[in-house]
Amino acid sequence: MHTLIVFLIVLVISTPIFLLLIRDFRRRQMIHTYLKRQLDPLKSELKSHEHNPAKQFELLDPIYRAVVFQTHSKLKMKRARLEEMVSDELNRLLKSRRSALWSSIVVIGRGVLALIMLSVSTASGYIVYTELETSDLFGPKQVESQTATILGDTFELPGQIASPEELGMALAYHMSQFDESFAIRYIGKNNDFEQMMEQAGDWIETNHIYVYRLSRQWETQFTDYGGYVDIEFDIAYDMTTEQAHQIEEKIDQVVEEIPTGLNDYEKVKYVNDFVVLNTAYNLYSVASPFTPYSILFNGEGVCEGYALTTLLLLEAAGVEARYISGEAGTELHAWNLVKLDGAWYHLDTTWNDPVPNRPGEVGYNYFLVSDETLRADHTWEEETYPVTATANYH
Repeated sequence: MHTLIVFLIVLVISTPIFLLLIRDFRRRQMIHTYLKRQLDPLKSELKSHEHNPAKQFELLDPIYRAVVFQTHSKLKMKRARLEEMVSDELNRLLKSRRSALWSSIVVIGRGVLALIMLSVSTASGYIVYTELETSDLFGPKQVESQTATILGDTFELPGQIASPEELGMALAYHMSQFDESFAIRYIGKNNDFEQMMEQAGDWIETNHIYVYRLSRQWETQFTDYGGYVDIEFDIAYDMTTEQAHQIEEKIDQVVEEIPTGLNDYEKVKYVNDFVVLNTAYNLYSVASPFTPYSILFNGEGVCEGYALTTLLLLEAAGVEARYISGEAGTELHAWNLVKLDGAWYHLDTTWNDPVPNRPGEVGYNYFLVSDETLRADHTWEEETYPVTATANYH
């Protein structure tokens, strides 16, 4: 740790010194070169007028002005400072051969010093980088796995991430905490980064559909270090952590109010009726219409909010259910699959809710229906989801 601090200090000090020296070297070297180029053809003439200051001035003034003009646009420094540097360098070159030689040595010496500072800065930077790589100060190093639970779903952050599945697990963990910016270190093979990310996303969608649907916008940036990849994520969500906890409490409250002694069919009907009677379809809701928060606390939302709320309530009531996405007509749509008596059925609480909203009225046209019935106005990737019973539930 002490070594790291020392080299950080050296790096902080040496880097700006190097930058200043290299800038000063470049300026002086350019001025020196331009002046030498202009003075060399006039050496004899200047020598012949060494006792005639007026004549020397007449020869040198155009050189002075020309060099100032030529270097000003290239060096981009204040005019007064440039004129001072040109004047000083011109005087050194004119005094004597010894002075001219010393001027060249000074310019070269500044360049050498800049190179020395560059070496110090580079060496310090490398040592700092090496120290950081082996320390726990920065980066997403994970030594022990971690777990988190939300709405009865447990999320695990693996100790190491070397496969798309483990990457999906790590992502789901951070998403369950509604982390907006975080980094993950991936140590597995990454020949196709996009395919790896797609596989990780598929894993989350399959295993943790709730947090997957609540993430709205992703931005990723990765740095490949050869043996591992650091992936930085920025994710926008439709909800906050606080809202997720409020939903958890509300789900528990609603389930506690379900009458005791109901069988699974009656629980499904209770959930269907609760969602329909307490919700109005509204794309422009106060909170995000895609969330259970909007459904449970504002009584409004769209199909995704309906389906996620239905899923949470059914699972909390002990009924096996799934979220399903597809299309209804030409529009994207979402609903649920419910398992009763060993068979699956479709449940579309959105389409069971009359539009415009009619308080107290519940529809059952899309209540526990078969694939054959739902195909009349819904489409979905059927190979992705369980096949339902051949007939509607009676």
